[in-house]
Amino acid sequence: MEQISDEELVVRAQAGEREAFDRLVERHYAPAQRVAAGMVASAEVARELAQEALLQAYLSLDRLRSAASFPSWLHGIVRNVCRSYLRERRMDWLPLEAGEALPDPADDPLQVLEERERGRAVLEAVEGLRAEDRAALLLFYFEERSLQETAELMGVTVGALKVRLHKARKRLRERLAPLYPERPAAVPKGPGRTTMVPVRIADVLQKETTGHCVAVLYDEAGKRALPVWIQGAEAMSIAIGLTEFPVARPMTFQFVASVLEATGARAEAVRIESLRENTYYAVVRLRTADGQRDVDARPSDALALAQWTGCPIHVAEAIMVTMAIPVPEGPQQVLAELGDGLASLVQAFNVS
Repeated sequence: MEQISDEELVVRAQAGEREAFDRLVERHYAPAQRVAAGMVASAEVARELAQEALLQAYLSLDRLRSAASFPSWLHGIVRNVCRSYLRERRMDWLPLEAGEALPDPADDPLQVLEERERGRAVLEAVEGLRAEDRAALLLFYFEERSLQETAELMGVTVGALKVRLHKARKRLRERLAPLYPERPAAVPKGPGRTTMVPVRIADVLQKETTGHCVAVLYDEAGKRALPVWIQGAEAMSIAIGLTEFPVARPMTFQFVASVLEATGARAEAVRIESLRENTYYAVVRLRTADGQRDVDARPSDALALAQWTGCPIHVAEAIMVTMAIPVPEGPQQVLAELGDGLASLVQAFNVS
């Protein structure tokens, strides 16, 4: 084991070889302890935090993509563990936030108290985020690491990291909005005034481990892709429609399209108009003998119907700006951006 490189030890440990990880601990415990000692005052606490970080590293080792980055990845975990410890101590014991100057006697005491309470509320809001979103936020904004470095430390793609940062910012805005009433809330535009972007369904992906599916909506002009998580049945229907795979009996949305045609109605457009609490809301615009009518729908149902009727699909520009992934190389780049474990259902049908 003495002559084996860190990279090979990581690979062996990821394969379940406990002795290999024990050797990594022997090599990196002292440097990890030094990182912790630089952040906390107590040597004993630094030892405990280094041990906790090594345990976390062992439990999440399968998420490390680059074996060569193990030392920097481990040190990032150590720093996160130390920050969590310091935040808990600060919230419990310190009257002032770290780095906060003593108040000027001339300051308004009520204003000082208000600002201090806001600081605590921000810390609590950050602490209340999911662990992976909190880690992304701290590495990128507080440590000021680059997107590439943060993604590498967390073992995810840059695209997946952008999604996590967006979700973290959105949750913080929601939780902290009552503290900042002076900031005007965005005024939602009516359907007739919302800028809509034409998109097409480029692919349907499935996560191999869980079976969860995502439809990839592609904005040709802006070279952007919007992943929309959908139900498995609708994903299968869309994939069959995209590949024109022959089926013995009509699929559900193929049947719905036939019913619309038989009754003299047609689907004119599908619009994904809003995003509220991480949930997309869609509308299907129908043309009937009595005129035009908008019907609320789940995006998965609306997209499946659009695939079988051939009606255009539009997404609000505000959603594309905040949630879409830049894909200059085309929609096939989404597979790499969203992370491991995703496979194309469309390709699977084409192969079969």
